[in-house]
Amino acid sequence: MRISLVSWFFSLYIAAFFSMAVLSVSGQCQSHQQELLLGLKYSLDFSLSEKLGKWNQGTDCCSWDGIICDASGRVIGLDLSSQSISGEINNSNSLFRLQHLQQLNLAYNTFISEFPSGFENLTNLSYLNLSNAGFTEQIPVGISYLTKLVTLDLSSSLHTPATLLKLEKPNLKMLVRNLSRLRNLYLDGTKFQNLTSLHLAQNNFSGRAPEEILQSPKLQTLDLSSNRFLRGSFQNFPANASLQSLVVSGTDFGGQLPESIVNLGQLTRIKLGNCKFTGPIPKTLEKLTQLIYLDFSSNSFSGPLPSFTSLRNLKELFLYGNQLNGSILSTNWSSLPNLVSLGLGQNSFSGTVPPTLFQSESLKVMDLAENQFSGGFGEVKGEVSLQLEVIDLNHNGLQGQFPMFVFEIERLRYLSLSWNKFSGVIPLSAFQKLKNLSSLDLSYNNLSVDSSFTNLPLPNFPNIYRLNLASCNLTKFPEFLKNLSFLQILDLSNNRIHGQISKHCGLQTLDLNHNRLGGKVPKSLANCRMLEVLDLGNNQIDDTFPCHLNSTSELHVLVLRSNNFRGDVNCAANITWPMLQIIDLASNSFSGKLPQGLLMTWNSMKANKVEPYSPHLRFEFPLLTGIYFQDSVRVTMKGLELELVKIQTFFTSIDFSSNKFEGHIPEAIGDFKALYLLNLSNNALTGPVPSFLGYLPKLEALDLSNNHLAGQIPLQLANLNFLSFLNLSDNELTGRIPLGTQIQLFSEASFENNAGLCGPPLEVQCDSPPTSEDGPLNSGTGNHINWNFVSVEIGFVCGIGAVILPLMFCKRWRIRYYKCTDRVLYKFFPKLDPRNRTRRTTSHWIPGRRM
Repeated sequence: MRISLVSWFFSLYIAAFFSMAVLSVSGQCQSHQQELLLGLKYSLDFSLSEKLGKWNQGTDCCSWDGIICDASGRVIGLDLSSQSISGEINNSNSLFRLQHLQQLNLAYNTFISEFPSGFENLTNLSYLNLSNAGFTEQIPVGISYLTKLVTLDLSSSLHTPATLLKLEKPNLKMLVRNLSRLRNLYLDGTKFQNLTSLHLAQNNFSGRAPEEILQSPKLQTLDLSSNRFLRGSFQNFPANASLQSLVVSGTDFGGQLPESIVNLGQLTRIKLGNCKFTGPIPKTLEKLTQLIYLDFSSNSFSGPLPSFTSLRNLKELFLYGNQLNGSILSTNWSSLPNLVSLGLGQNSFSGTVPPTLFQSESLKVMDLAENQFSGGFGEVKGEVSLQLEVIDLNHNGLQGQFPMFVFEIERLRYLSLSWNKFSGVIPLSAFQKLKNLSSLDLSYNNLSVDSSFTNLPLPNFPNIYRLNLASCNLTKFPEFLKNLSFLQILDLSNNRIHGQISKHCGLQTLDLNHNRLGGKVPKSLANCRMLEVLDLGNNQIDDTFPCHLNSTSELHVLVLRSNNFRGDVNCAANITWPMLQIIDLASNSFSGKLPQGLLMTWNSMKANKVEPYSPHLRFEFPLLTGIYFQDSVRVTMKGLELELVKIQTFFTSIDFSSNKFEGHIPEAIGDFKALYLLNLSNNALTGPVPSFLGYLPKLEALDLSNNHLAGQIPLQLANLNFLSFLNLSDNELTGRIPLGTQIQLFSEASFENNAGLCGPPLEVQCDSPPTSEDGPLNSGTGNHINWNFVSVEIGFVCGIGAVILPLMFCKRWRIRYYKCTDRVLYKFFPKLDPRNRTRRTTSHWIPGRRM
């Protein structure tokens, strides 16, 4: 049978048009590939296999069950899983000559033989599944040569000595050291008899970690940390285990810790931080007397704190970021002579702070922040330890006289007592010994700072990076600020400071909100090139827009709310703020048109990005590892003033409300795909409500009230699925309110005082019935489906499929189709018929082929 090239390419074109996948599976099997597959078949007992029973030499091997070929007819996929195949696959088996294989699955069969080493020849494999295949003994080192592997499954659920695989030579570390692309590794049921050390940190592994690793009697070190999608749990720890270091921090390990953790008697280090562990901390933990380092931070452990009194070797204890509660007096902290770091913050501990913590001769870091501790420090008697470098007690309920003894600790670098109820007056002499201090936060207490504090000389704070004296009853700027050359964070908000802004540069954050400042914005701030947060809101500053801040390219937050700023915002200077994400100019006297040119430089508002871990602005202290400060800012959203404790880098807002801006809403705002809040209310804006506002996918709050906007509300606003606040009241809008699920949820107050508006939610009825131009009537999505076109498209696809699929998978149908196509083509194009060609043409026919 001769197949016409014309009809063949015609069919091939149609197939390629609909799917490249069709082209790849339609390649005709190469003869030597078929011979290798048949060699594999007849080397095994396939009497119970449905797939192998259908393999025969008379058909194209690319059409066999379990086979995937590429366009050239080479076998790239072989799936013989769950086929009840038995027999032996030795190293000379033809399977290992299928060198183009990319996926191989032999799972759930009964190849009762030693693990063959021939797999090392299949270097193109990205997927290899030999789970429960029946192979036994040592996993060969050749597996480590398969550098393209993404998934490797060697697990076994039978757990009998005869079927368990071994990882001795090579061990697990040697097995995976070259597999840089590996993401899924399954080794359940594998014996790790001689495994002593395993380090697999930071490899992006996923799937479930084999529990058998911990059962290895010789294992001493296990580090699986920083594999975010690696799952696992600890069901039972073996008796007389040799484990000394257990590290799974930064993984998806979770569940409850068993009481059998007491079996890890040689354990010196355990790090389970930033995982998903729950339930109480086992009381048997106190019997692990060799422990030096314990980190259970950032989990969901709950219940009371067990006693750590017997852990005399313990140096570092981190339990912050859990749900632990009750008193911490169950531990005699004075009995831990080697304790250096204690992190119990971000829990629900209550009661008093043990005074012995301040008298420990070894403790350097004490973090008890964000708990429910109460009482004072009146019971702290005797000498205080001079070793403490970090004291963090912020956000508790501590009260009474300010603990003046903390100013005796000369090595102190970080002191945070904010958001408590301490009272009293801090005298100047208190700070004389704190020459090593890097961060001081006394904000939001009932404190008063001695007026002489404002004349504090330079030597007291030579190294300070952060100073927070918010709400400390200050009346003027401390004179020493100009001498603090290392100062990065300055927060003097919520005081009664008057006068002009202190001229200080080198700052990253400057927060002077809610004071009585007047004058102008200092020109010297233009030299603060690292400035990220500038908050001058709620003062009495009398100035024009600070165009001189044209060099602050790192600026993220600018708040000028509620001052006496005036004039336009269209600076002659070329200002570029590509990092700007929050700007608040509300309640001033700015005028003129909105700054189109300035808006176009705000690239952070244009980036439609997704941040998986919600990063926020933070300042790392150079000399204090692991300690950082996070900026906060107040924003007015939906009529309420809120404080963003964390300024997340993806949050963006623009508030130009209550000014005298005029003209149209700038088109540059249409590019702000990352904008969450837009408030242009209480101005003199004119023109229509722009349709581009409906294409801002993140927008949650939109306030355009109290302007002179005219025309109809654009239909595109119905596309804002996340919009939870809308106010278009007090304008000159006309026409029907667009019909759409989101808009219909807002109250009448969102549209009132627009004399020309009609339709729900307003009570004013429209004169004409709604049309398709007024918005979606049924779906509420803004998209109308034309079912006539849909039915035609469905019929077309089904019709083409009815022709193409038989051509791909049925040889008889394919031959008949080619004959029929030839006849039609020869009828309309007689010259294509080979019977009408000259002898010279027929001399190129292949002899032996019958027409």
